[in-house]
Amino acid sequence: MAVSDGITKKIVLSYTYVAIWIFLSFTVIEYNKYRKMYSWPYPISLTMIHMVFCSSLAYILICILKLMEAVSMSQDLDLKSIIPIDAFYSLSLWFSNSAYIYLSISFIQMLKALMPVTNTFNWCHV
Repeated sequence: MAVSDGITKKIVLSYTYVAIWIFLSFTVIEYNKYRKMYSWPYPISLTMIHMVFCSSLAYILICILKLMEAVSMSQDLDLKSIIPIDAFYSLSLWFSNSAYIYLSISFIQMLKALMPVTNTFNWCHV
């Protein structure tokens, strides 16, 4: 039985996304290892750099390249929906960056590698 071109394209795209994810994860780990060599004691600054990068990339994709339509939102919806998510995401980044002060790089790599397994396990048992 032959595989259709659409399925092959989806499989190749999926493997490409996985390869990009692995590469970016490795890059972040190596960057944090480099940062740890100089005993950088301010994980909140790394979080701020991350948030500025994500915001800048979103601005470029939506406002400059117009790859997505801009969505208008009310201030009430923004305060009730977006701000809490932003706050918890920032705290999550801050705490995960703080872990680099106390944990070894190899242990963090093992934890990151186990995340898909943990998520699948939690999804199956809910």
